[in-house]
Amino acid sequence: MRKIGKENKPTRQHHVPQVYLKNFCDLHGCIAVMDKRERRIFSTGVRAVGAENDFYTLEKLEDPYCWEHTYASSIEPLMGKLLSKLISQTNILVQNGATVISPSEKAQLAVIMVVQLLRGKQSREYEQKLYADYLPEAIDKAKNLFGPLSNEQNKLLEAFASDDYYFKQTAMDVTLDSDRIAQYAGILCSRDFLIYRIQGNMEFITSDNPVMFINSITNNARPFANGLIKPTTMIYYPISPKLLVCAVHPLAYFGVLSDQDCHLVNLDACKEVGFISSINKKQISQCYKHAFARSVGMMKQFQERKGI
Repeated sequence: MRKIGKENKPTRQHHVPQVYLKNFCDLHGCIAVMDKRERRIFSTGVRAVGAENDFYTLEKLEDPYCWEHTYASSIEPLMGKLLSKLISQTNILVQNGATVISPSEKAQLAVIMVVQLLRGKQSREYEQKLYADYLPEAIDKAKNLFGPLSNEQNKLLEAFASDDYYFKQTAMDVTLDSDRIAQYAGILCSRDFLIYRIQGNMEFITSDNPVMFINSITNNARPFANGLIKPTTMIYYPISPKLLVCAVHPLAYFGVLSDQDCHLVNLDACKEVGFISSINKKQISQCYKHAFARSVGMMKQFQERKGI
């Protein structure tokens, strides 16, 4: 087995990329964090949040860090380049209603959103529940189909049920399945992408589950409760404190937003305080543990409004 040098062991692994979180940092490189479980707010660097030791590591593979290397070498450079370009293309000199992303950039953004949705803590927890629920049934079917199993085969099945490695390997295979990503990204890209830009002193916050699905009728934002293909599902992805991507089904609102695909849409902070506050509240309610903002002061104000 090929040995991995100490310098090539990226054990601290981000499920929310640092290149994304840096868009929400202040001038000193710090980001404000709301821990909704411990009910506290603090400021830190992006290396300390959106990460977990060995989240993607699979020790039994020849390269245990292959999945982390894949994210670091392909997805995250694309994310950094595209989001930086989009932020620069929506500066204050760009007029409301302008087309700010091309069809190819929209397709890339859809891939970034899908990968982020699949790679995070909420998805891992959801997959773990499905694995636990369906594995016993799958094992029973295997026994019925193949008849009595040998001791070695029984031990292997027991390992699948008890060894976390096999779950992680299955989860990572699903998460980075290129066909699945392409399929989901294609469906997402068929939606109309509106780029909301706040004008005024309000800001968007993000979280450790930044790609957010909301039912436009019930306002339910619980992860995995709203389907990608449903016309009632609204998809939101904040890319900076001032910018929010909104992916709208072509049939939503009788198709009146279709002519705004890839366009910049200004939000007056005074007139749209209700919408902006609602989006921020939903980011907190549907995140796994942490919400992020540019300033502790803004986060504390929001905490007071929310009453948590």
